[in-house]
Amino acid sequence: MDDNVLVEKMKAGDKESFDILYERYQNRLIRTAYLITGNYSDSEDIVQETFVKCYLHCNELKNNSGFKPWLYQILTRTAWQYGKKRSRELPDEEIEKKAERSDEINSLDLILKSEQSAKICEAVRKLDIKYRVVVVYYYYSQMSTKEIAKACELREGTVKSRLFAARKQLKKEMHEIMEKEELRDGKIRGKNHPGYV
Repeated sequence: MDDNVLVEKMKAGDKESFDILYERYQNRLIRTAYLITGNYSDSEDIVQETFVKCYLHCNELKNNSGFKPWLYQILTRTAWQYGKKRSRELPDEEIEKKAERSDEINSLDLILKSEQSAKICEAVRKLDIKYRVVVVYYYYSQMSTKEIAKACELREGTVKSRLFAARKQLKKEMHEIMEKEELRDGKIRGKNHPGYV
């Protein structure tokens, strides 16, 4: 059953349709919230709150085909509210701890599995929240710039410019990460190592 039909039924009070939508989007939203916040337990809370708001306000959605961007819009607002409540940037934990606690989210495991992905995630988490959100939505949630614009209540041109700026920052950050690793590896090897120059 496609989203439009499920949303229409949910609007009419059908709990089963809501449950199906919840199952369909839950893991994607947790992964997205997690990549934005860097905190798994906050991500679960954010997604729970997002779905509560979705259910309570579903009749405000005028066009059922716009359900996905509308749901992500609620997620974005909720994540920002969590950030404000904490009155600091959302916390970051060690990648290993995150990966251990993310067994329930197979797609997140795939993202964090390789060393390269871990470095990319580290670089993404260092982005300012406004850039991090568009990067996560575009690359990890595979949303179009139009959908991101709707979800974040921005103009599509703003989304594109933020993506451009984020890519530049990520490139710079990745370059710095690689340089630090090369420097560290050189110190670890020492002069007697065959790879030492």
